[in-house]
Amino acid sequence: MRTVPYLLALAVAIVVSAQLLLTMRPRRPLTKRLRDLGTTGDAFGLLIATALPLTTAGATLGSLADSPATGATIGLLAALATWTTAVIHAHRRPQPPPRHR
Repeated sequence: MRTVPYLLALAVAIVVSAQLLLTMRPRRPLTKRLRDLGTTGDAFGLLIATALPLTTAGATLGSLADSPATGATIGLLAALATWTTAVIHAHRRPQPPPRHR
């Protein structure tokens, strides 16, 4: 199969991911977004924003070898591994003391 449809899907995935990132609350540190798994949707929004382009990039690279499904699977696993590593790293960082008002 040709690579052009996969390149178009990659462009759409990048635009959708950028739109998703723009809908999140601005001026929040990345570690705080990743630490708040149960209270806000930022961490899972970052997972989706990571998974979309990496999966389509994997499918695009896989289409060059006539195996887009394998490439998409590798891209999705890379996105999940990246997100999981970032969440674990954010939770291991020491939290600043709470500010009293």
